[in-house]
Amino acid sequence: MGHKKGVQKSVLLATRVTPVINDKIKQLAFREGLYVSEWIRHLIVSELKSQNMLGNSLRLPQNDFLLQENDTERAR
Repeated sequence: MGHKKGVQKSVLLATRVTPVINDKIKQLAFREGLYVSEWIRHLIVSELKSQNMLGNSLRLPQNDFLLQENDTERAR
Protein backbone atom coordinates (compact mmCIF):
# COMPACT_ATOMS: atom_id res chain seq x y z
CA MET A 1 0.00 0.00 0.00
CA GLY A 2 1.72 3.06 -1.26
CA HIS A 3 1.97 6.75 -0.83
CA LYS A 4 2.29 8.92 -3.93
CA LYS A 5 3.65 12.43 -4.05
CA GLY A 6 1.39 15.10 -5.50
CA VAL A 7 -1.20 17.59 -4.42
CA GLN A 8 -1.78 17.33 -0.69
CA LYS A 9 -5.18 15.95 0.19
CA SER A 10 -6.62 18.33 2.75
CA VAL A 11 -10.40 17.94 2.43
CA LEU A 12 -12.22 15.14 4.20
CA LEU A 13 -15.30 13.55 2.63
CA ALA A 14 -17.36 11.31 4.88
CA THR A 15 -20.38 9.10 4.38
CA ARG A 16 -22.27 6.39 6.20
CA VAL A 17 -22.77 2.92 4.76
CA THR A 18 -24.28 -0.31 6.02
CA PRO A 19 -22.02 -2.91 7.63
CA VAL A 20 -22.47 -5.16 4.58
CA ILE A 21 -21.31 -2.43 2.18
CA ASN A 22 -18.40 -1.63 4.51
CA ASP A 23 -17.29 -5.27 4.46
CA LYS A 24 -17.52 -5.43 0.65
CA ILE A 25 -15.48 -2.23 0.28
CA LYS A 26 -12.81 -3.59 2.63
CA GLN A 27 -12.65 -6.84 0.65
CA LEU A 28 -12.27 -5.06 -2.69
CA ALA A 29 -9.67 -2.62 -1.35
CA PHE A 30 -7.67 -5.49 0.18
CA ARG A 31 -7.76 -7.44 -3.11
CA GLU A 32 -6.31 -4.44 -4.90
CA GLY A 33 -3.69 -3.83 -2.21
CA LEU A 34 -5.17 -0.47 -1.21
CA TYR A 35 -6.38 1.17 1.94
CA VAL A 36 -10.13 1.79 1.92
CA SER A 37 -9.58 5.55 1.56
CA GLU A 38 -7.32 5.00 -1.47
CA TRP A 39 -9.84 2.62 -3.04
CA ILE A 40 -12.69 5.11 -2.58
CA ARG A 41 -10.54 7.98 -3.88
CA HIS A 42 -9.69 5.90 -6.98
CA LEU A 43 -13.40 5.19 -7.51
CA ILE A 44 -14.28 8.90 -7.25
CA VAL A 45 -11.49 9.98 -9.60
CA SER A 46 -12.46 7.28 -12.11
CA GLU A 47 -16.06 8.50 -12.10
CA LEU A 48 -15.00 12.14 -12.50
CA LYS A 49 -12.83 11.15 -15.46
CA SER A 50 -15.68 9.17 -17.04
CA GLN A 51 -17.86 12.28 -16.75
CA ASN A 52 -15.11 14.37 -18.41
CA MET A 53 -14.91 16.52 -15.29
CA LEU A 54 -11.24 15.94 -14.61
CA GLY A 55 -8.46 17.25 -16.78
CA ASN A 56 -5.62 19.44 -15.69
CA SER A 57 -8.02 20.79 -13.10
CA LEU A 58 -11.48 19.95 -11.88
CA ARG A 59 -14.13 21.64 -13.98
CA LEU A 60 -17.27 22.62 -12.13
CA PRO A 61 -20.61 22.97 -13.89
CA GLN A 62 -21.50 26.53 -14.77
CA ASN A 63 -23.98 28.00 -12.33
CA ASP A 64 -25.39 31.48 -12.80
CA PHE A 65 -25.83 31.90 -9.05
CA LEU A 66 -22.19 31.08 -8.37
CA LEU A 67 -21.04 33.36 -11.19
CA GLN A 68 -23.14 36.22 -9.82
CA GLU A 69 -21.85 35.58 -6.30
CA ASN A 70 -18.23 35.64 -7.52
CA ASP A 71 -18.86 38.88 -9.40
CA THR A 72 -20.35 40.41 -6.24
CA GLU A 73 -17.30 39.33 -4.23
CA ARG A 74 -14.94 40.90 -6.78
CA ALA A 75 -16.86 44.17 -6.67
CA ARG A 76 -16.34 44.51 -2.92
